[in-house]
Amino acid sequence: MTKFMRTLYDVTKSLSTPPTKLALIVRTDLKMSKGKTAAQCAHAAVLCFQEAQCSSNRKTQELLNSWFVKGQPKIVLKVEGGYEDLIKLKSEALQQGVVAALVQDAGKTQLAAGTATVLGIGPDTVENIDKLVGHLKLL
Repeated sequence: MTKFMRTLYDVTKSLSTPPTKLALIVRTDLKMSKGKTAAQCAHAAVLCFQEAQCSSNRKTQELLNSWFVKGQPKIVLKVEGGYEDLIKLKSEALQQGVVAALVQDAGKTQLAAGTATVLGIGPDTVENIDKLVGHLKLL
């Protein structure tokens, strides 16, 4: 199959899938600057994309393609409880079969190396993402 035909197939198939999105959950207890927060969210989005792309799960691949073709919708949310909240959400996502990636800072600027800053969840169906993070507030 040519690259064009594969792309056309992926676009056509994604049109019949439910809406998808990616959630980015930021720790507000760290008091990161706006720029630092934006960079950490970008890291989380890239990590989730890579994890979904490398997945051997066909459903995960289809959700990624749908999400990508439909404009890569994202939502940025906050947790105030800290590290434990991110770990709990990550565990719940993985139990549900949803991609989850935790960003740990390199420690070169504002935070200590290894500090968990942002959790990416998805891409997955809006329904599945909302079940996991619907109780959180927008950043």
